[in-house]
Amino acid sequence: MPRVASRVTSQQLNSVRLSFRGTSGLGAWLQRFASALAACFWLAEPGLTETRALLVGVSAYDESIGLASLRGPANDVALFRDVLARRGVADIRILADGVESSAIPTRAAILGALGALAAHSAAGDLVMVTMSGHGTRQPDDNGEESDGLDEVFLPADTARSEPGAKAIPNAITDDELGAAILAIRATGADVWFVMDSCHSGSGLRAGDLDSAARFVDPALFGLAAPEEGTPDNITSEAEGDVPGGLIAFYAARSSEVAREVNLAPDAAGDGGWYGLFSSRLAARLEDPGALTYRQLFQAVLEDMNSGAVPGGARLQTPSWEGSMIDAAVFGGSATAGLRQFAVKRDEIAAGRVHGLVEGSLIALVDDAAAAPDTRIALAQVEDAQPIRAYLRRVEEDCTPVAGALCDAVGPMPAEARYGRVLSRPLATALKLSAVTDLTSGVPLAEWDPLLAALADAVAEVNAGDGVQVETDPADFVIEVAAQDGRLWFGGRAALQGLPVGLSWAPADGVALAPLLTRMAKAEELAAFLTSVAETGSPLNPAPVDVAADLTSSRLEDLDPPGTGSNPIRECSRALTHARADGPHPLEDAAEVKQCDALDLSVRGAVPGARDVNRIHIDAQFCVTASHVHVEDTAAATRLGESMIICSDCPGGYSAGEERLFVLITESADNAEQLDLSGLVETCAGDGGAPTRGGAAGEAAAFLEKLGRRPDTRGQFGGLSIADVWVTRYRWQVLPKELAFRRGTVAAAP
Repeated sequence: MPRVASRVTSQQLNSVRLSFRGTSGLGAWLQRFASALAACFWLAEPGLTETRALLVGVSAYDESIGLASLRGPANDVALFRDVLARRGVADIRILADGVESSAIPTRAAILGALGALAAHSAAGDLVMVTMSGHGTRQPDDNGEESDGLDEVFLPADTARSEPGAKAIPNAITDDELGAAILAIRATGADVWFVMDSCHSGSGLRAGDLDSAARFVDPALFGLAAPEEGTPDNITSEAEGDVPGGLIAFYAARSSEVAREVNLAPDAAGDGGWYGLFSSRLAARLEDPGALTYRQLFQAVLEDMNSGAVPGGARLQTPSWEGSMIDAAVFGGSATAGLRQFAVKRDEIAAGRVHGLVEGSLIALVDDAAAAPDTRIALAQVEDAQPIRAYLRRVEEDCTPVAGALCDAVGPMPAEARYGRVLSRPLATALKLSAVTDLTSGVPLAEWDPLLAALADAVAEVNAGDGVQVETDPADFVIEVAAQDGRLWFGGRAALQGLPVGLSWAPADGVALAPLLTRMAKAEELAAFLTSVAETGSPLNPAPVDVAADLTSSRLEDLDPPGTGSNPIRECSRALTHARADGPHPLEDAAEVKQCDALDLSVRGAVPGARDVNRIHIDAQFCVTASHVHVEDTAAATRLGESMIICSDCPGGYSAGEERLFVLITESADNAEQLDLSGLVETCAGDGGAPTRGGAAGEAAAFLEKLGRRPDTRGQFGGLSIADVWVTRYRWQVLPKELAFRRGTVAAAP
């Protein structure tokens, strides 16, 4: 048979595009394919990982034994090679006949190349393995298969079996492939395995002139034709014992054949033949939109049923397996991306085991690969069952509130195909724990005056139209403890027996209700921003890099606890010595102490203009904000002044949990910058009111949309909230007594 060209040239692609100009379906797809192939792999950067690939294509078989050669595998390999190279992948290993400078894909060569990948891979790497060629079945050789059959891939040196044999000479079984992939994953590398060959129990052969099967009848090799069975895979009993992740795409189910099709009948030789699955996979990767493996697979599955595909070729259904289905394409198992599930009328193929609850918001889309921030309608879960849920269509301004659903607004759109989980209902009340004695851990007696004072303050807050406060001993946000006639409020009210957080006593002469309101507002803001941070995706990385550096003071430079020192002089002295030692990155949930210093800086990762706001919530539930405008990527910029940590502060004692959020937004042309400094403060001015008058209402509305709608995200002065990124930091400020008691500071458990 004629050999195919070693490279898919632009002239060939133009020829393919022109030959289908004016046609629908496949023609339109081919035009996109020809014009934008170079953009295939922009969508997920590998980060610090190394990406390598092994591309296997077997086209030429020994026709003397009746094994027909194929036309498409070499083209599949050339296609994937070129798009990977344009993406910047340098380590591409090719085993394909008909491809320039490639070795013949024999059994030994294929297994040897897989072994070499295991030898050269390391933790965090991503390895892509594609295999195109004939496939078939043979009797299981070790009794492990539930259907008694091994799926096999046929290399170039496949031979005919001797009479009475149960195995095809030189064929590679699914067990052998599984072991080879497992060896790569044992290094800590993640694997994306793509197989475009048949795993069929039927005897179907070629369909029509423009479609051919990648299946070989086992009878050709002198083996009994197997019965149809269940599909096998390349997973192993040791699946949970290896650090590397896996995502595998298969071109067809066990009872089906995989097809290759002639996408360009006018192309010279075999240049227009491709595996149907491989060509559709490449076409979807070509789309310049962020994808997860789930999105990619669902989109290819849709395309396999397209009316533009020759009728006989549509009788195959791709399948997948592996733990990386919701990871970013080419991003590795450490990433997480958009999750979506099939929708049919008012039913979505996900339920409580997937995290859905009544009130969850769902974005409806009409295509699996639709852009992350688009949708055709909004729906809400009204009935969540274990593995499925039922939806109602709701207005765009629906806010998920616990215990209540938005009004239904008519039938579900008929064109909805997938639903994307946007958000769950947020709690609407600040929940306090039961009050316990800090020393004994025993609940306060009902007659205790502190309980009565707290109850009166809660009633006063709840009588207003704003925040609500309630007591929930089992599910609380704020822990409340009492010691020596004083109440303490915090995420944790004590550290190793020492009180931390916000404190109040009747003798302070300060009303408790405003303090509860301050706590509620701070926690609501934190919940809003956390919801955005948790729905962030590596598929849409922040355009600004953030660095948080901690400079640790030395205990010998601090005044001993209880000496009544001046914290300003103390920290000035301590930081003079500490800064000579240099900073180190702030760890999550770190424990910090008196006179430590925290510095944040930002730098543009891609050209453009952005607003960056630093929002800090301290142990007293005071909120402060700083802003900086970042343009392009030239240099790092300090984000606010250096933060000097204190437990013994100029304003009094302030140990406990602190949080900081960095909010990044695109800076719109001809619009006011988003500067939240002075707009979100809870401890500034009379009664904690913001300090900038009328603009505060707009900022509050913006933050409310951020928290309640982090998904599609309304508008603020022309700013699309789709262009918002949040990074969260948290730490514990140790009481000075505890820091001295330990003698050192380590990360919090």
